[in-house]
Amino acid sequence: MNLALVGVLVFGLLTGFVTPGFLLHHDRAPSAGSSPRSAGSASAEPSPATSSYSRNSPSQLQAARAVTEEFLKRLNADAIDGPDGAKAMACPGSESLLGGTLLAVEAPTQLAIPTHGETRFRDPVIEVDIAGVTHQRAVTGYVRLQPWQDHQPCVRILQIH
Repeated sequence: MNLALVGVLVFGLLTGFVTPGFLLHHDRAPSAGSSPRSAGSASAEPSPATSSYSRNSPSQLQAARAVTEEFLKRLNADAIDGPDGAKAMACPGSESLLGGTLLAVEAPTQLAIPTHGETRFRDPVIEVDIAGVTHQRAVTGYVRLQPWQDHQPCVRILQIH
């Protein structure tokens, strides 16, 4: 019986040396150098769905520019409130923040994306340059938008100075 116990002990120790980590718990996150197979499929993150609105893609930047154009069109028409107003383009949870920044916009307003205006990705948002006139005052600034994987961007804030 002692010989069997010694045999199992020796086998366990040798296996522990041959396969490093054999005796350690495996509930830790895999290291950067470990292979994907060693992590197990249960703990793997699902890969994000690809769409025409992938983050930092040219289509996402074009969509942000188009949303900004529509947003400015509504501001220029003095359509701020209501289902067809500029506030309706706000991201979920950003309505009051956007509403506060819209207080700086007073008719007559003529805002647009400048000819050489930039549309840039600033993780995790997109900014589109704007310029024009509001309440007879020349302004510049940007519209900050939130990109989404499954639909066009929404407006987070209007920054003018």
